[in-house]
Amino acid sequence: MAPAQCAAWDSYLDVTHRLLPALRDVQADLGALNPQLGAVAGRILRYAPLWGEHGPMLVAALHSATRQYRAGDRGELADLLWVMANRLYLLSATPRLPRRDGRDRSAP
Repeated sequence: MAPAQCAAWDSYLDVTHRLLPALRDVQADLGALNPQLGAVAGRILRYAPLWGEHGPMLVAALHSATRQYRAGDRGELADLLWVMANRLYLLSATPRLPRRDGRDRSAP
């Protein structure tokens, strides 16, 4: 698996197995989510250039998620993280990521 795919998979797992369950637990401290959200943010910012058109979308969603986290908006944050998780899953499952110049790899 390519490093960009691994990063997408690791981020998907962090979102679906750590962040979303913690957001559903109303007794969980939002401050405890900071390390996991930071790990996901770091991967997205690092690998976004390798994810073609999906990279800028995930970066924009990440900035919105950060604002929602700081505002303490659990519901909106959970919804946005779910959408991000779906995109990260697709990126991790795609055998051939888009080229950096946006062209299809199979094109000559």
